[in-house]
Amino acid sequence: MKKKIVKRLLSAGLVLTMSAGLLAGCGAGGGSDDGNKDQGGETGDPAHIIVTYITAGVDPADLGKVQDAVNDITIPEINVEVEFKPLSFTESLSQYSMWIGAGEQIDLMCVAFQDLKSYIDQGMIDPIDDLLASEGDKITSLAEDEDFPLYSGAQFNDQTYAVSVLASSYGSAGGFLMTKESLESAGLSYEDGDMVTLDELTDIFAAIKEANPDVYPCGITGSLPPSGYTFPSDPLGATAASGVLIGLDSTEVVDYFESEEYYDFLEHVRDWYQKGYIPQDAATTDITLDEYMKSGTISGYFSEGQEGLKNTLESNLGKECLHLMINEPYMKSVSSATNVYWTVPVTAEEPEAAMRFLNLLYEDKDLLNTIQWGIKDTHYKVVDEEKGLIERIGDPTAGTSGIGVWGDQRMVYEFGSSTKEANAEWTEAAMNNQTKGYGFAYDSSNMTNQIIAVQSVITEYQPALETGSADLESTYQAFIDKLKANGIDEIIADKQAQFDEWLAQQ
Repeated sequence: MKKKIVKRLLSAGLVLTMSAGLLAGCGAGGGSDDGNKDQGGETGDPAHIIVTYITAGVDPADLGKVQDAVNDITIPEINVEVEFKPLSFTESLSQYSMWIGAGEQIDLMCVAFQDLKSYIDQGMIDPIDDLLASEGDKITSLAEDEDFPLYSGAQFNDQTYAVSVLASSYGSAGGFLMTKESLESAGLSYEDGDMVTLDELTDIFAAIKEANPDVYPCGITGSLPPSGYTFPSDPLGATAASGVLIGLDSTEVVDYFESEEYYDFLEHVRDWYQKGYIPQDAATTDITLDEYMKSGTISGYFSEGQEGLKNTLESNLGKECLHLMINEPYMKSVSSATNVYWTVPVTAEEPEAAMRFLNLLYEDKDLLNTIQWGIKDTHYKVVDEEKGLIERIGDPTAGTSGIGVWGDQRMVYEFGSSTKEANAEWTEAAMNNQTKGYGFAYDSSNMTNQIIAVQSVITEYQPALETGSADLESTYQAFIDKLKANGIDEIIADKQAQFDEWLAQQ
């Protein structure tokens, strides 16, 4: 079965960009285009929809102009006027429930790297089957092909609650993305893709700091905790708040935050912080990693490892970059291929229009690239239409967050060179390194309240711990104790029981 899946993925040219790499400013395999099909939108005044817009912590300066350019496309095509509602990934963990609880209009909501089931169990999002049938012809057409898992992890009790991003590669990994000149300035020589350990990164950071005292070798921000890039783990279709498998061979669900691997990472990052390798305001800054890189403040940051991420950063900086890999691509259990879902909240006032807009994101190349990269010939220019290659114009952050959470990412332009072949190789490697949970998805409905409480604790402690800002002796045990007090062990036991039952049936 595994070989068959890989073969079908490669033959279809499926190139999906995974999880935290999306938040690192991903590019995707551009060049395909289904054209700007007439949606047959309704007549009369445009329907006004409010759509969440995920950022890395800073709103693009020209987001209003990009929104206008989006509406220049959507109003004629589908009679829908879009209003973006920006917020950071970290803010989304708590803000969504507050907005919905207050009855605030949100017509289309991106649930990224969270437990989708908890939103369903709390009654915050509606099933979308009827909307897909009436307004989602492109999405439903794509979903008929098993190579495109648009509903994976989003269907419960024979109802569909979300659509996932069709991105550019399957599989997770982790590495450190940095400029080549920072290594050379310290007399170091590495090639793109070389494997390193955290101890070796310590030595690299020390050499860079000695050669460049005013530079922080390691960029980390509290809004994007990086531990997930440093060792393989599988939350089994949910999040770390309900426990994970660690490594490719384990069948034991454990507390991610109490694991040896996590504590080892915290010890390293605390050491780096104390030695001045990490910006001292990392836990609270609203400066993005790409802004830090552009200003020369940092030498690099943790990243998923795909070639498209490197190409995008090189385009932003005008400098050669490379990935030092910490682990190789691997495949987690099912959920969305990217763990990024688009949902229609119960407070939506224009659900049909929201679905028309979502559907258009899977077939309109101009719309997708406007949202992804900004306004053509203002924020970027096309250098090779056939290959789908572009170059930046001016400030790379002015027109976009650069986060690939939108539609069919195979239509998104790339920087530098095409990554289709590299993404196919990445996917094949990941499919050959599956965790023991591949194919399983945890049903968290019995633990909804506990998961909410545990996630609140994680949000409280994680930014300080994972930037090295917090003293481990006084903070770490308090974090673990508070997780236990709020029920994490009970959640893990529930997940383990479901997983054991699933394993017995395989």
